[in-house]
Amino acid sequence: MRVKKITPATFVLWILVCIVVNFFAFAPRFSDPLAGFFGFGRGLDLLLVLGYALLVYAIFRLYIKIDELNRNTTELVRELAIRNEIKLEDIDNEEE
Repeated sequence: MRVKKITPATFVLWILVCIVVNFFAFAPRFSDPLAGFFGFGRGLDLLLVLGYALLVYAIFRLYIKIDELNRNTTELVRELAIRNEIKLEDIDNEEE
């Protein structure tokens, strides 16, 4: 099984995202101006809506990936079944 490791750039990106989210979660007043720009009353409301949107996007991406894996599995099983086909004539000849 192939193990895919996270790249250093991706690791740094996730660390930065965690720091920013935690900063605004514990100090939501700093996000109030940005929230006002988007029409939200509080910065925390904006963070919750953004979090919800990101979760919906992640679920959508996972759904697409699972569907792709299902199609690949079905294609692989069909190919293996065709390659390993046992003909009825071969079974009749073995019985005789």
